[in-house]
Amino acid sequence: MATRVTISPLDLDEVAALHVVLAGVRVLVVGDDPRVCASIAAVLSRANFHVMTSDDGEPAIALAQTARPDIAIVDFNMPTPGLEVVRRLKALYGAAIWVFVLTGEDDENVRTACFHAGADDVLGKPIQVVELRRRLLAASRAQQAYVESRLATERLDRRLAYGAEASAMLAHDLNNGLAVALSSLSFVHEGDQVTGDEADALETTLRTLRRMSGLVSNFVDIARFEDAAVKPACVSTNVCELLQIVGDVHKPNPGSTVTLEIDCALDRTAFFDPALIERVLHNLVGNASRYCKTGTIRLSATSWDPLSSSAVEISVFNTGMSISGEARSRLFLKYGKGSGGLRGFGLYFSRLACEAHGGSIECRDVSDGVCFAFRLPGRR
Repeated sequence: MATRVTISPLDLDEVAALHVVLAGVRVLVVGDDPRVCASIAAVLSRANFHVMTSDDGEPAIALAQTARPDIAIVDFNMPTPGLEVVRRLKALYGAAIWVFVLTGEDDENVRTACFHAGADDVLGKPIQVVELRRRLLAASRAQQAYVESRLATERLDRRLAYGAEASAMLAHDLNNGLAVALSSLSFVHEGDQVTGDEADALETTLRTLRRMSGLVSNFVDIARFEDAAVKPACVSTNVCELLQIVGDVHKPNPGSTVTLEIDCALDRTAFFDPALIERVLHNLVGNASRYCKTGTIRLSATSWDPLSSSAVEISVFNTGMSISGEARSRLFLKYGKGSGGLRGFGLYFSRLACEAHGGSIECRDVSDGVCFAFRLPGRR
């Protein structure tokens, strides 16, 4: 049904109210008459609304899912019934969207059907633009809290997207630089030109670079784990050799009162991704080295599943202050903190890596220190 849109001027008070209340309000106009949609859109755009239009229900729902409207004006008669569009919009956003139904059958039965479908108001045809503007202004005031919440969320999403892109670029460039430095220093270290104190200093630098490279890799891979884009490349791995490699990187400096022990059968093997699990161990042993001022750091590996010889439990223990139950519950969150400071980022990565294997990780309550242990199920 064709509908006439009559445009009349706004008074100054109404103009001021529109600019204060309607800043950022997004309106979706849905109708199969392009002239009516264009006329309504023009009126509302001049009234400071952000207007989107659609000629039928399916494209309208798709558009609403991409950019959430605050208000919708839905024609009653369309190829997709207007009341079906109302129901689906309300199912998507509930009270966060105010829905008008535009109808030429303005009787009690139609109004009742519209309200039962979830509509918030009914507009009769022909449209009086002054009334339309006033109804939209009232709806905008009613929705203002939802509008402000949506705008704040969208601003935050943009900042997060920018931050993620900037962080990824920074991590990529930093990782490349660390890889070049590690390669060059490893080449020098493998030669016979450096001896004595210089060799010790070079070895310490190499260990530090390896730890830094692991931290950067954790940062890069966390987003991939969260998107389920990382699949462990599991192979049969000698666990004792892996523990020795990690222990060599984190071995205490000469004169330290900390000793590092490895308790593992020389021939113990398990089925996991050695690159990922090595990084888990670097995180755990790095934490132990940071918080253990004197005493023992112990890396252990045992079987835990009598039905699978390739399953393994690996633990990292260090003497020192224990972690309270409340703090333990937060350790494996993305930015969780332990009692001694920020621990959660590396431990969050460790949790994701273990879960990607179908395993688990925990911080156990021990009387003389701290023990982190993770179980991997082995070949499945």
